[in-house]
Amino acid sequence: MPPHREQRAGPGDDGVRRIHHVGITVADLDRSLVFYRDLLGMAVLGRSDDEDVGAIVGLPGARVRAADLDAGNGQLVELLEYGSPNGDRGAYGPDTVGSCHLSLQVADLRSALSRLAGGGFMPAGQPARLTEGGVWQDCTVVYLRDPDGVFVELIERGAGG
Repeated sequence: MPPHREQRAGPGDDGVRRIHHVGITVADLDRSLVFYRDLLGMAVLGRSDDEDVGAIVGLPGARVRAADLDAGNGQLVELLEYGSPNGDRGAYGPDTVGSCHLSLQVADLRSALSRLAGGGFMPAGQPARLTEGGVWQDCTVVYLRDPDGVFVELIERGAGG
């Protein structure tokens, strides 16, 4: 992506200030904790084993088991296991309209990939070093999928980042 400058909302505006958290619906919270906590090293900040979220999400009676993971800088990854999940997941790729990915910065990409491989998680492609300038200069990135098929991008910043 070419570098460009965006206009931000000014003081007093009700614009977005930052990303607070990313929520991911999972089939099995414990299995997902192995991936995010044990293999990627994200600390669990909080956990709930039976939370009523029906009014929040517009699904009367919906209950979840949840874990909040530390993504750094006050940001969270929230894992949500619904008691009666909708298992209707079609096949999709990173090029499918509406798909998304979670990008996590790691200190040592090679080490992270080694731990993940030990847990049975392999990259979708090859790590690539980016040289297009801007915020991406000297970053090395790779995609893989979490236990539920969510795309996770691991990014290692170069010496300047």
